[in-house]
Amino acid sequence: MIKIIGDNDVLEAINLMNASVDMEKYKDKKRNESVWITYFLSLVEKQKESPHALVIGDYDETNQLKGFLLASSYVDTYNLEYVMDVRDCIVDHRYNNAFTVYRLFDYMIKHIKDNGGNSWRADSIRPEEEGQAYAKFL
Repeated sequence: MIKIIGDNDVLEAINLMNASVDMEKYKDKKRNESVWITYFLSLVEKQKESPHALVIGDYDETNQLKGFLLASSYVDTYNLEYVMDVRDCIVDHRYNNAFTVYRLFDYMIKHIKDNGGNSWRADSIRPEEEGQAYAKFL
């Protein structure tokens, strides 16, 4: 089940992020936890009043967080239209990651359409040699 991550869901998401980056294979080289948490919390707050921020989680039947997605929009400099930019898509490695990612993106795309938008982007800043391994992992 996809739902908005709110004020009382943030610790669970932060813990999942920590578990994800602690995996040796995908350890972030220059991660600043305080910077990321500040950004994460700013999106949780912004989504309360604006469709230009989205923080959603995929929960199983026991209300366990399986993965989450952070996105915020920017204005495209070519046409002045909003583009929803996926900032993070983090999954619990014990679940079917492809299905979790699919549901998170499906919800995000519906959110964009429901709010009059039509564009989104998601890329990963990773060295070339890690790119294919990461895509296969997801």
